[in-house]
Amino acid sequence: MRILFLFIGEPHHVFHALPIAAEMAAAGQAIDVAVASADHLRMVEQVALAYPGFAPSVTLLGQKGLARWLRDKGFFRNPRLPMLLDALPFLRQFDAIVVPERTTTSIRHFLRRGTRLIFTPHGAGDRAITFDLRDRYFDFALVAGEKSERRMLDAGTIRPGRYAVNGYVKLDLMPGLQAAREPLFANGRQTVLYAPHFKRELSSWERFGRDIIAWFAGQDRYNLVVAPHVRLFAEASDAERAAVTKLAVPGEILIDLASDRLFDMSYTSGTDIYLGDVSSQVYEFLATPRPCVFLNAHEVDWTGDPDYLFWTLGDVVDDLADLPGALERAPARHPLYADAQRERLAESIGGNPAGAARRGAEAILGFLAKNAGQDKSGG
Repeated sequence: MRILFLFIGEPHHVFHALPIAAEMAAAGQAIDVAVASADHLRMVEQVALAYPGFAPSVTLLGQKGLARWLRDKGFFRNPRLPMLLDALPFLRQFDAIVVPERTTTSIRHFLRRGTRLIFTPHGAGDRAITFDLRDRYFDFALVAGEKSERRMLDAGTIRPGRYAVNGYVKLDLMPGLQAAREPLFANGRQTVLYAPHFKRELSSWERFGRDIIAWFAGQDRYNLVVAPHVRLFAEASDAERAAVTKLAVPGEILIDLASDRLFDMSYTSGTDIYLGDVSSQVYEFLATPRPCVFLNAHEVDWTGDPDYLFWTLGDVVDDLADLPGALERAPARHPLYADAQRERLAESIGGNPAGAARRGAEAILGFLAKNAGQDKSGG
């Protein structure tokens, strides 16, 4: 059986799925990997560091055809659908294709008859985007935790017998990569992580971002890491990015718009207080429960809304004038939220993440063995 792990989305998706491939390889299953860019290759190398002996065959896609032309002309940074169409002869070689994104479902009818499409999640947030109708087109899906399982079953995007709850793979991987890391700052201050979402209608960046940086620059109590979702500035001009990064203060304010450290939990594991809006990064931060402050930049009536469940895990600020007080109170108020943080984390990522990649590998291989030789049903 030939199994491909396919990465045509953001490079950080590699951390959420490739450890499953490594566990399959350790169990004796041959694995192929295909990626969309050299940035993805760096992520593959990092995962391989945590799994000595894991050296899969890796194919770099998008090097010719329409995808290459669109990228060279600067029309698209990562032309997913053209890349998939150009790669169809390659993709038709495989019995199963494992992906952490949904665009691949658009080519399902062009694959070889019997090819199984398998989905692995790349986040564990509360927002409804986690529950995509395209998930119905996968033959099998992994689900991080019970919260997602309940909502996806209710939405009809997964079916009994066609999914498994395995935990949060990225958190399973990270201890192997974090051991040798140095502190982010050397001054002994508490460090705040500001992690705004990338969608304008949800993000706090447009309304609050620069004012937040300005406030931190004028005080001497906290360090600040500004680490937005990588897509927030992915399409920005060099001048736009430079205008933001120049606001950094050496040794006190770190601004990172594009480096690999946005993906590898350098910031979510190395800071003391989380400041954000609706990014699922909060659950990576809460792998070790710590104080959180949330920014309601769009005057959302969020109470009772399941898309904002994580806002029950810390104080919520509607007016930036209240931010200094909220940060000052956050450590003392953390005991009010600590139990809820642990409970929400367990629901979102399935409890202890150790072994999540192995459980995912076993579930996928078990499904493929059970369904070998059967005609696909549905989608």
